[in-house]
Amino acid sequence: MSTISHMSIERLTFIYDADGSLVGELKYWFGSWVGATHCALCDITHHKFGKRRSFNECASRLDVPIEYLHRDQLSPELVVLTVGALPCVVGHKVDGDVVLLAGEQLEDLSGDVNGFDTALRAALAAH
Repeated sequence: MSTISHMSIERLTFIYDADGSLVGELKYWFGSWVGATHCALCDITHHKFGKRRSFNECASRLDVPIEYLHRDQLSPELVVLTVGALPCVVGHKVDGDVVLLAGEQLEDLSGDVNGFDTALRAALAAH
């Protein structure tokens, strides 16, 4: 697959619908085990014990910087941009930021890394 470095997206931010503190991480991990907590982006990037190797390979092929944030780590601008879209992938361009994949789109992927790669590349090509 080709890289996206030639496109107008300068970097990506992957935003999880979970809190990033140690307590938040533990709450999410436990909640996911008992079915009380869910984040579609987490399902794509992680398995129960860490990051998916297949996702790491996917991310490395993108050839663009990626930042990973949790909902409690967002700047005021990202909070406004992502209202109702969490979890999501945001693309950062010179002329502004855009939500490339929102929660519903990520949910439809059901944790499929290859499907995520295809959907993200299509969203990048559209921007």
